[in-house]
Amino acid sequence: MDPSNFYQTITQKMIVALENGTAPWVRPWRKVGPERGSAFPVNAVTGRPYRGVNALTLSLHALTTGSADMRFATFRQARDQGWGVRRGATGLPVLKLVPPGEKSPRNAGEGAENRSEASKGSGDREKETGTLGETGVGKKRKGTASSGILFPRIYHVFSSDDLVGLPASAPEKEKTGEEGFPPTPSGWLCDRERSSRVSDRLKDGLGVALSHGGDRAFYNREEDRIRLPPEEAFPSMEGYLGTLLHEFGHATGHESRLNRKFGMRGTPEYAFEELVAELASLFVGMKTGVSPDGEHFENHAAYIRSWISALENDRKALTRAATLAQEACDMLLETLEEAPRTNVREQTGEA
Repeated sequence: MDPSNFYQTITQKMIVALENGTAPWVRPWRKVGPERGSAFPVNAVTGRPYRGVNALTLSLHALTTGSADMRFATFRQARDQGWGVRRGATGLPVLKLVPPGEKSPRNAGEGAENRSEASKGSGDREKETGTLGETGVGKKRKGTASSGILFPRIYHVFSSDDLVGLPASAPEKEKTGEEGFPPTPSGWLCDRERSSRVSDRLKDGLGVALSHGGDRAFYNREEDRIRLPPEEAFPSMEGYLGTLLHEFGHATGHESRLNRKFGMRGTPEYAFEELVAELASLFVGMKTGVSPDGEHFENHAAYIRSWISALENDRKALTRAATLAQEACDMLLETLEEAPRTNVREQTGEA
């Protein structure tokens, strides 16, 4: 598959999901037990999580197929582990940025585009793909010389439902760090004391003011301040935490942090930032078990049409939004796990 076709395909799938009200962020992550695999897409062999647009599209696949086990592997990885691939199964495309010298899937012997992936065993399944989705051809790796330019390549992975002989996974050993952060899924659910510790950690770690009151949830960039309705106004703790993470997702875009462009209400830039914050909340939720309910999705009904419009007008918008959301997710998880940080870009040497 050509990268341009990849962008078009995943964008259309997300548009359909938004129109049907089945976007990944309404998936009940809490129902995923450790004996069934990870609550977020991971490579079945390495355990490495998929990130950015790959995490988004693979989780959407799991949602639409009803799979509770989000482990994936390439054809060669499955073969080397002694697993089989179900006859007739079709590989799922994932995006990876590679150096110019790495062979493309077609050069690696992909063959006909529309043939069953399980019947081909071709070269594009021979590489692990757990990388961030990126924006397009010729992206330069931050902090590198010109030789660090990377190009998009499409590879394919198979879902756990199509991997024959895949063993049940052992319960995950989450890194919890000081005071149990980041929290494990069981620590987030229906626990007001834990949610208070989460909100305190985020506001103190990021230096964002947080208050409760009124009937609106919003982030004020000029004042670097979040305001939420009282916790008791939410029908569930999951709904409260999902909203909390959404607003802190916005806060990561402050000029002192990741410095994203917000735009005025009603503009495409404003809708795009809303999508970034929602995806950031989703990515953190995948790692922690927070599952916003249907009401959370309904509360964003005003944005859904603008999101769809943005996706229809720019096939790479979803990939860009997922990449920015992954950056925001990383900042939020690092803030929960470690001491307060001043600026992630400065500490990682990113421009």
